[in-house]
Amino acid sequence: MKKLLTKGTARPVMLLLLSFWPLFAHGQYRDGYDVQEWHHGRVILASGDSLEGAVVYHPNMDVVQVEAKDGAVSSFSPVNVSHFIVRDTHSGKPHIFRSLFWNQGQVDSDFKKPVFFEQLNHGTISLIKRQIVKGKNDSYAGANGVENYNALGQSISEEYKETYYALLPDGEIVTLRKIQRDLHRLFGDKSDVVRKFARSNKLDYNKPHELVTIVNYFNTL
Repeated sequence: MKKLLTKGTARPVMLLLLSFWPLFAHGQYRDGYDVQEWHHGRVILASGDSLEGAVVYHPNMDVVQVEAKDGAVSSFSPVNVSHFIVRDTHSGKPHIFRSLFWNQGQVDSDFKKPVFFEQLNHGTISLIKRQIVKGKNDSYAGANGVENYNALGQSISEEYKETYYALLPDGEIVTLRKIQRDLHRLFGDKSDVVRKFARSNKLDYNKPHELVTIVNYFNTL
């Protein structure tokens, strides 16, 4: 999916976006939920071409947009993208999002389609994650949700969730439903060594940066 917005097409596209505004009210530009934005990034296409500019990522729709200096905005789905790289505004830390073929977690399914994952490290086991926003037909948002409205203006709530996965050398993606348990199954005969390392360094499997440290240690063994 690719769409180039020029001055001639900006008005009808803007009108189209406004027609869907109730779907995204109170949340379209909220970083960390349904939209993430960076002032600068680079999108590398499956063709090998690349674009640089302001990057907007829509996790729920699996769409990444990049705005060039001339104001033209290009939108891409995972099938058109190899990966894209952005940097944290405050820390300057790079974030890499890859397009990977995935069976949507259906164990018995051979059907796979490309989706975006954020890759947290590199190695024999690579940690990757996806984030989703699930709407619930409730009048109020829960403790871990935000209030939103559907197309009819009815109040609903959203739940924001990050799910972690292990990317294996053969391209298999393993859902880490219980992170510590499922990782140690993948660690195999190195499990006890890694467990001792995590314990001696007081590392918490539920803290992302410490989880990456644990997996990186395994990758050195």
